Amino acid sequence: MSLCSTRCTMFVALLAWATLPLAAQTNTEQRSNDVNYVQPSTVSSSSAAPAPDSGDYKPSRFQVFGGYSWLNSNSTLTGTTIPLGTITPVPNTVKLKDANAGFVVDVSYFFNKWIGITFDTGAHFGNNYNYAEALVGPTVRFPAGHLQPFIHALGGWTDLNPKNLGLASNQVFGLAGGGGLDLVISKNFSLRLAQADYIYAQHNYGAGNPTFVDNVRLSAGIVLNAGGGEALPVSSSCSVDKTEVWAGEPVKATVSPSNFNPKHTLKYDWTTNGGKVQGEGASVNIDTTGVAEGQSYNVSVQVSDPKDKKALTSCQTSFATKKRLPPTISCTATPNSVIQGGAVTIHCDASSPQGSPVTVAVTSDCGASGQGNDVSIDTSRLQPGACNVTGTVTDDHQLTATTNTSFTVQPKPLPPPPPPPVAPPPTLVLRSVYFGTAQPTEENPNGGLVKSQEATLTEIASEFKKYLAVKPDAKLIIEAHADPRGSEEYNQKLTERRAQRVKSLLVEHGVPEGNIQPVGLGTQHQLTPDEVREQVESNSDLTPNERRRILRNMRTIVLASNRRVDLRVTAPGVPEQTSVHKFPWNAADALSLIGGREKRTPAKAPAKKRPARKKK
Repeated sequence: MSLCSTRCTMFVALLAWATLPLAAQTNTEQRSNDVNYVQPSTVSSSSAAPAPDSGDYKPSRFQVFGGYSWLNSNSTLTGTTIPLGTITPVPNTVKLKDANAGFVVDVSYFFNKWIGITFDTGAHFGNNYNYAEALVGPTVRFPAGHLQPFIHALGGWTDLNPKNLGLASNQVFGLAGGGGLDLVISKNFSLRLAQADYIYAQHNYGAGNPTFVDNVRLSAGIVLNAGGGEALPVSSSCSVDKTEVWAGEPVKATVSPSNFNPKHTLKYDWTTNGGKVQGEGASVNIDTTGVAEGQSYNVSVQVSDPKDKKALTSCQTSFATKKRLPPTISCTATPNSVIQGGAVTIHCDASSPQGSPVTVAVTSDCGASGQGNDVSIDTSRLQPGACNVTGTVTDDHQLTATTNTSFTVQPKPLPPPPPPPVAPPPTLVLRSVYFGTAQPTEENPNGGLVKSQEATLTEIASEFKKYLAVKPDAKLIIEAHADPRGSEEYNQKLTERRAQRVKSLLVEHGVPEGNIQPVGLGTQHQLTPDEVREQVESNSDLTPNERRRILRNMRTIVLASNRRVDLRVTAPGVPEQTSVHKFPWNAADALSLIGGREKRTPAKAPAKKRPARKKK
């Protein structure tokens, strides 16, 4: 860090210390010395009588300061000197390293309470160098009771004489800035507790370049005051913490006296036309119980010094009471029309503009009533017709408001006649349909049904159309199967052709296509040999010999039984119906489905008896 920076930092710190009371005292000083200052909701007044022994005086116009001073330069000078016995100048560098003691005298004249002009002179002597100055410039002070900070900016003549160092004295124009703090003892005498100045000059000792010299000067001493000192008049200002309150709500009033003797105990006499004063001193409470609403009221106080009858002042402030408004209410009936026996809810929204608690009551001309914001009404005992409802709200000051709503009670309707009986849907007789091996083919997808199976499907179509007349949303599901001898892909396509063939025949016979759902299942759901055996043994249409022959060819019979198409009927609310697995053994074309059957031998007719010959 440079030498100038170090000294500047030191100077700023000293100046801050010297003017430390300024921030804390300026606002107080301005208020205490300005009799026209008024806080919001405040009326202040001042007394014409002075308080000469209070110690609070108007600042003087003339000030003369004299005191001890200490100066530190610590600069390096560069110049030229001519040594003894020579005529040739040589460079010379001198370090101003010692701090010098001396004196300072300031004469100041102030145009008003704050601004003035100062003439400053001083001299400092040491073994290393001497320094003197004569400066002039504006001064600003900040009167704050007994403490009086100030700042000034000066300029003028400076003289630096580095004696005994081979350099001549050099006089140039310099600048100075600083401030200080005075302690006012009386109207004619003060102590300057501290004054700090930074002095800057540009000296040239022949080296070609000027040397910048900066100095820090600290001073303290006495100040003689003249041309002022008259005492400030006492004054006071009043305020309330709330300018508008509800009647009964307390108000705090405060007075701030100024320029009284701080050593004396003051007397406060409070009066008000808006309630009762409670307490004493600089702050009191006003009890507003019982005062009228919507009015403005005054609070006054007289401040006096019992030891100084001339120190007397008074001030006045005011507050107002709010006018209380009645509560508000609105009610609605939900529903606004109800069948006798139903419930109606009366909902009311009620509040106070003041935020006070409220109560709600509900009455009506039909005998229904209740308390609260929501009242439920049972209409079972009410007569049909309109019911007018009144809602009333009351606050804690007995202010009320009302509103009206209504609802209508409808008579109970007659019970509807019983619905006509619905005829149950007819029971379908469904039988599975069988195909020959590999039928129908891809070349002839509309073939493959033998006459007996076409007849079966024709009968099912007729019965299902009757079923649709009762259950129009019924579905006829066609599930086609195949025996397992073909590949999976082949069997899937084969069963899809069988399902489509059955569907097309049903559509030909008048069944709506939208009520049919064909499904090809391939080799899924194969009948087991045991299931086929049970079907054969339980078939009453077969003779014992036919059963034995069929059962001897079980493998062929199982394959034939799985080349089937099952039918299912589904409808909402009705149990599902499924076709019966009954192979058409007695059909004339059964051989085309299975490979032949035993023919029945008709029983011989009994021989006719010849009539006996008549004996002749």
